[in-house]
Amino acid sequence: MIAVVAQSHFRRYGYARTSMKEIAEDCGMSVANLYRYYEGKPALGAAVAAAGLAALFVACDRAVAGVRGDPATKLIALFQALIDGTRRQVKSAPLLFELGMTVARERPEHRQRILQETEARIVAILVAGGDAGAMAAIDARVAGRLILMASAPFVLPWMLRSLPFGNPRPLVEPLVKCLVSGLKKADSNGPAAAVCHSGQP
Repeated sequence: MIAVVAQSHFRRYGYARTSMKEIAEDCGMSVANLYRYYEGKPALGAAVAAAGLAALFVACDRAVAGVRGDPATKLIALFQALIDGTRRQVKSAPLLFELGMTVARERPEHRQRILQETEARIVAILVAGGDAGAMAAIDARVAGRLILMASAPFVLPWMLRSLPFGNPRPLVEPLVKCLVSGLKKADSNGPAAAVCHSGQP
């Protein structure tokens, strides 16, 4: 309930212009009691940003589950859902989007979660669609990392806000098909695979 009230305040007035006192009053509790649940406004802001991220990935999962086809088709659905969800928030809830950007700047674990959650979904799609010839020469974890790295303009919220390459949505399908096709032919002993196995970014 506290995070829901905070989200409403942050959405309407912005993080900087919302006080813990206002949130506590709307929750029907004292400020001291509010601090029993959250150590401060940054922690509450992080909780709201995390809830927004979780909702985005729920929408992504729904989009992927709603399409039939090979891994490329499902990856396209994943990235288009990420683009659409992020851009929708930029337009309809810009102050919440800015809160997410602030949390991502100040909390490395939030940035990592965006990447880890996306990569986990990419790998799951590759594994689920992995017939004998799908990724014969390169394992799904390596392929997932490579696809994540190449798809940064579809994944990273700060890139989706600034659009350095223009509207990314029309680029999703050709890029994903190119990546999947190329990875099927990749040599798992090549330098890219070695980098991924070493854990380097």
